[in-house]
Amino acid sequence: MNCMAHIVKYILYIFNLIFVLCGILLIVLGSIMINNVGDLSDFSDVINTDLIPILIIILGCIIFIIAFFGCCGAIRESVCCTSIYAIFMFIVFCLQIALVVWMFVKYKEFMNSMEKVVNTVWEKNDQANGYPMDALQISFKCCGLTGSIDYTSNNLQVPNSCCGTLDNACEASVYEFKPGCRKEFLNFWSSNVNIIRYAGIGVALVELVALTFACCLMSSIRKSRHSM
Repeated sequence: MNCMAHIVKYILYIFNLIFVLCGILLIVLGSIMINNVGDLSDFSDVINTDLIPILIIILGCIIFIIAFFGCCGAIRESVCCTSIYAIFMFIVFCLQIALVVWMFVKYKEFMNSMEKVVNTVWEKNDQANGYPMDALQISFKCCGLTGSIDYTSNNLQVPNSCCGTLDNACEASVYEFKPGCRKEFLNFWSSNVNIIRYAGIGVALVELVALTFACCLMSSIRKSRHSM
C-alpha cells in the first residue's frame, strides 16, 4: 500500500478505539438510566420506561463489537474484516440517524408519555400496588407528585421514602423543601434525551467518516494485492 493508504489505516484504527470508548459510555449511560428509573413497569397502562435504556445498552454493545472488527481489519489489513466492518457500520449509521430523527420529531409526544407515567404511578400509589412512589422518591430524591403538600393537603402521612429511606422516620425539615417527582422525572428524561440527540449527531458524523475511510482502505488493500 502507498503512504496515504497507511495513513488511512492508522486513522481508521484510532477511530475504532474511539468507538470502543463510545460503546462503553453508551452501556454505562443505559445502566445508569435503568438504575435511576427503577422498576415502574408493573402497570399495564404505563409504558416500559426501561425500553430506551435497554436500547442504548444494546446499541453500545453493537458499536463495541463492530469497532473490534474495524480494529482487526485495519491492523491486519484484512479485506474480510474491513468489509464486515463497513457493512455493519453503514447499518448502524442508518439506525442511529433514524433514532436521532425520531427523538427530534417525537420529543413532545415522548415527554407527554413520561408525564403520564408519573401521574399513573401517583394514582396507583397504594398498598395493593406496593407503593410505587417509594421507588420514584428514593431514586429521584423527590417527594409527592408536585411536592410534599400532595400528602399533607390530603391528610396523608408523608412516607419515609421522601427522606431517601424506607427504614427511618422522615422529618418535615427534610421533605418539605424537596421538589415534586413529576418535575424531577421529566427533567431526568429531558436531559438524557438531549444527550442522546446531540451526541448521536456527533457520533453519526464520526461513523460516516470511519465508513468512508474503511471503503478507501478496503479498495487500497485489494489494489495492492492485485498488483502483486
